[in-house]
Amino acid sequence: MEEENQLIFKNLQRQVEMSLLFINLKAEYKSLLNKVSHDLASPLSYLKFSSEILQSQIGSNSQEDLIETVRIISSSTTLLSEEAKQLVTDGKSTLHLTELTKTSLIDLLTTSLDLLKLDKKTINLKGNLTVKVVNFPELYHYLLFSLIKELTKIEFQLISIEMMPCKKDLKITLSGDLSQPLDDTNIDIIINDLKQQPLVNSVLNAMKANITYTNTPKQLSFEVMLSKAMSS
Repeated sequence: MEEENQLIFKNLQRQVEMSLLFINLKAEYKSLLNKVSHDLASPLSYLKFSSEILQSQIGSNSQEDLIETVRIISSSTTLLSEEAKQLVTDGKSTLHLTELTKTSLIDLLTTSLDLLKLDKKTINLKGNLTVKVVNFPELYHYLLFSLIKELTKIEFQLISIEMMPCKKDLKITLSGDLSQPLDDTNIDIIINDLKQQPLVNSVLNAMKANITYTNTPKQLSFEVMLSKAMSS
């Protein structure tokens, strides 16, 4: 069983690595499009407008070389302006084609629990779970997998998972029982160890996640706030 879990975890890691690569490339592509729009398309539109005004103000009695030069400038800027605008339009269309199918929270949780080999009947799933809001479900699987894996070190018995979506944010609360009281220092160590894992850290950064907890003598709750959970 341990070997099977390791294989599942490694396969999940590969999926996460590919998703993070896709997210980073898409972000870079968006940045490039913004630069083309701001640094190229907008100035060219202004230059096109200015050259058209200049051309209209040159009379027929002006030097032939001057008339021809202004005509070339005007036609060239018009062509470049149209090509720059088309480049931005095509780029936005390409980004639209890369939009992914969203996953419902209940499907996300069900798959996560299956990956963790946890019995869904023993865990209370709460929240607005029918909405389809999540892109890149493998990132959530990996984050939950990693967090719960760390919690097994302190004999934490998971009893409920609550997911609360709000605009582009998603709050995930994992609550459970402790076999014995645990001081905050030990919990801080667990969270820090989790964040020190390179891939986990990349996932946390990609979704702008923050992890907090509430510790009582018999129960422990972890709250994961994802600030980019529902953005594409």
